[in-house]
Amino acid sequence: MRKSHLLLLAVLLAGACGIDNTTSTTAVAVTSEVPQPTTSATTSTVAGSLAWKDCWGVAECADLTVLMDYANPSGETVSIAVVRVAAVEEPYLGPLFLNPGGPGGSGLDMVGEFADLWSMVFPQFDVVGFDPRGVGASSAVLCPTDYDTDDKQAFDAGDDLSALFVEQLDYVEQCQDLSGELLLHVGTNNAARDIDEMRSALGVEQITYLGYSYGTRLGAVYAGLFPDRVRAMVLDGPLDPAEQLTKFSSVQGDGFESAWSRFAADCRADAACALNEFGGPEAAFFAADALLEEQNFLVGEGRELSRAEFVFGVGVALYSPQSWPDLVEGVVEVLEERQGNIFQGLVDDMIGRQPDGSYDNSNAANLLINCADDPGRPSQEEIVEANGALASTLPHFGPIFRGTTGCFGVPAAVDPLLSMPADMAVPALVIAMEGDPATPMAWAEGLRAAVGDAVLITTDGDGHGAFLSNSECVTEVVFAYLYLLVVPVDGWSCEEPALYG
Repeated sequence: MRKSHLLLLAVLLAGACGIDNTTSTTAVAVTSEVPQPTTSATTSTVAGSLAWKDCWGVAECADLTVLMDYANPSGETVSIAVVRVAAVEEPYLGPLFLNPGGPGGSGLDMVGEFADLWSMVFPQFDVVGFDPRGVGASSAVLCPTDYDTDDKQAFDAGDDLSALFVEQLDYVEQCQDLSGELLLHVGTNNAARDIDEMRSALGVEQITYLGYSYGTRLGAVYAGLFPDRVRAMVLDGPLDPAEQLTKFSSVQGDGFESAWSRFAADCRADAACALNEFGGPEAAFFAADALLEEQNFLVGEGRELSRAEFVFGVGVALYSPQSWPDLVEGVVEVLEERQGNIFQGLVDDMIGRQPDGSYDNSNAANLLINCADDPGRPSQEEIVEANGALASTLPHFGPIFRGTTGCFGVPAAVDPLLSMPADMAVPALVIAMEGDPATPMAWAEGLRAAVGDAVLITTDGDGHGAFLSNSECVTEVVFAYLYLLVVPVDGWSCEEPALYG
């Protein structure tokens, strides 16, 4: 989940400041010791201390040294960038670790850029963000950045995809040259071990964790490896650990198609939706798609919107119902003005394009972390066949799913993703939204089963990520869980108010 999708944060501040100490008949209160600072936490022989310095006004930043390869205690080290917004109220509830997703998302930015707000939302926690290994300000994987998504193509059945695989091999080779051994050790297992090194450096026995999207995978691995070190854990926008990049699952593609259908139904029911002037959202989408199949459209500063960026931009707009107006305006802009500024902006925000035209390393980290977790390395022929079959079932998003190359050319995983049940004092809380395009409801059961000690709650809302993002109705339940360890009944669900649903 991109930090720009934490759109309800300010709206929810009032609700964050008053937690009702009563429990409802649909929840169970679980007692657990509050994690106080201690000097007895298990420490690594390598991990250093955290030398805090002021940053982002009210926050503190530090770097932590950890092993590159935990199987080699005498080997090289890497640096993890950490940010903390200190608790401002008693009783102190310990550190709350946040991960925004990705893989490749920056927890440093997520916490630092909202530093003034976190102490109001979570006043009794130290709110901790970090860039996982391979990402951003931590020891980062490096790949070529002299590309532009304007050059990306969408593909139809029968198109020749061979050039994509040649480009992928060249890209990965350059990543290896630039990143060295780090490329092999950026997987989620090591990121979870890094979290425990951070916990140790903070001097606490337990942490509370809130992870979105890919952050649910990271949290699940941490819980499996270190269950006794989890005070409470919220996994929002769940990824099924079994759904690896090379499994060619239809679940995510189906999720985007379903999210489009929900948007389209909302548009058709709204006389003010401008796409109805073009025959409705379906007709408008395919009219815009046909125009961009013929030629790219100019965008400011000499750039072009490609067909692939248009389809991708539609998907990005489905991440939150609050960006549905951008989707409508973007399609109208394509159809009426033959311009693509809105969709270009949506895509640029998602993939980390900087004002100077460069890109952050989130895309590189996304590929290499996913592939470090994934033991599969199918052949070019297998990828083309599987993606072709998948794309044929996706009328809107098939052209971009067809052109994915997965982990082709990436070195074999040396530490594939661990998936093991956890036995925690307080069950993890898994949250799924009915209209989530990127982590569909179907994945929620898989994550809940993988964690084992977890309850699943759902909302009928739309968008990717619920708590503090696209949902209002889960707010009270999640705050009660985080503050009071009140665990809702497994299967609890809620309906969003019209403003959000």
